[in-house]
Amino acid sequence: MDPSSEELRQAGEQVLNRVLADEQGAAEVTEVVRTGAALLLRRSRVLVRVRPADRGSEVAHREVQVATLLEELGVPVTTLVQGAAQPWTVDGCLVTAWAWSSGGDPIMPRDLGLLARTLRVHTADVVAVPVLDPIEAALDAVAHLPADDPEASFIRDRAADLAAPWAEAAQSDPLGRAVVHGDLHHGNVVASHEGPLLTDLELVGSGPPSYDAAPAVVGVDRYGTEPATAAVFLEAFGADPREWSGFATFVAVYELWVTAWAVGVRDAEPAWATEASNRVATLRDGADHRWYLR
Repeated sequence: MDPSSEELRQAGEQVLNRVLADEQGAAEVTEVVRTGAALLLRRSRVLVRVRPADRGSEVAHREVQVATLLEELGVPVTTLVQGAAQPWTVDGCLVTAWAWSSGGDPIMPRDLGLLARTLRVHTADVVAVPVLDPIEAALDAVAHLPADDPEASFIRDRAADLAAPWAEAAQSDPLGRAVVHGDLHHGNVVASHEGPLLTDLELVGSGPPSYDAAPAVVGVDRYGTEPATAAVFLEAFGADPREWSGFATFVAVYELWVTAWAVGVRDAEPAWATEASNRVATLRDGADHRWYLR
């Protein structure tokens, strides 16, 4: 059984107490930054991510490994607190600690495109990270749901349909191979005084760089952002993969991932349950629902 929300919070509080021991910020009130697949808590200069140990081990270790590598390669990324001796296991939970950054300018499409370009250029042909696998990530997102759950069943069937096209497209990207973020939108970038920083590294892996352009296109197609935002992103990205035949597969796979994520966290609050149902209906039934980034 997964830890309760209160148990997740207590585990995060323990790590915050440890990391901030003997600092003035230790007495500050802890803020809940985000709930979902992971609980994000912030106190003073530190943010912690807390996940159930039985479902979050691979993700937590991946985030630590990737953050360490990207910092070494000069890619703007949120930094670990107390280095790479993480994650910590606390009462059935896995916890990682990160430096809290804020105060920068709002994240714009150009910022996202430049980050994607920097990531591609600085990590070309780097293979010292796990392979990017959004199909497996989608399946993992709903793994805790019953086999006969209709929405989870759709995710599993759609993942099976896309597995072979994804594998083919991932090997033939005209941009080659690099470290790919896998979920690059403004909610996964921190606005700091030093400039935009990549965060939410749970999907990051070695893969096709064009995949990082898929969120910009899906933003227009599903979330209702202005078409000009995709154009600005792609100009800063330094490439436009939309005319390449394999890119349609990347868009379909990214849509599957964000839908699987919503289905996986739908029980956390009613708004997510509605969003998950709308996304499934869009992909499965052709329903005309606008999606929302929550």
